[in-house]
Amino acid sequence: MLDLEAIELIKQLKARYFRFLDTRNLEGLQSVFTADATAHFKGTDYEFDVKGWDQLEAFYRKQFTPTTFGMHNGHHPEITVDGDTATGIWYLQDIFVELNHKLTIMGSALYHDQYRKEDGQWKIAATGYERLWEEFHPRGPEIKLRKKPIADG
Repeated sequence: MLDLEAIELIKQLKARYFRFLDTRNLEGLQSVFTADATAHFKGTDYEFDVKGWDQLEAFYRKQFTPTTFGMHNGHHPEITVDGDTATGIWYLQDIFVELNHKLTIMGSALYHDQYRKEDGQWKIAATGYERLWEEFHPRGPEIKLRKKPIADG
């Protein structure tokens, strides 16, 4: 039998993850992860692991700034619950803006997550994605950015 309540709570957890990611809300991001959470990211020209909140925080602090930010959407979750643990696969569609390099990067990936219930709350214990495709677009002078999700300073 499906644990529909757990599945819905995990969907909301992942939605908060994407929102906190795109707004660089580090306190919020910390709240969605277990203290020992890990991440594995594999793109077209990169692959790396991050272990524990300290490394996760350093990674997110460096990658999401007033000049590097994005929009991440997770779609079509496939969530399997087994007691106080669960797994999930999410289809990612994202746009990432790099103002210093005058690039916009668009693509998709598959996220593979592991979740754990701690003190009655679902948390991300492991996350990561593998890129399916990615394309780079130069940002010419005709492209005007009118608002940024992450404030300067």
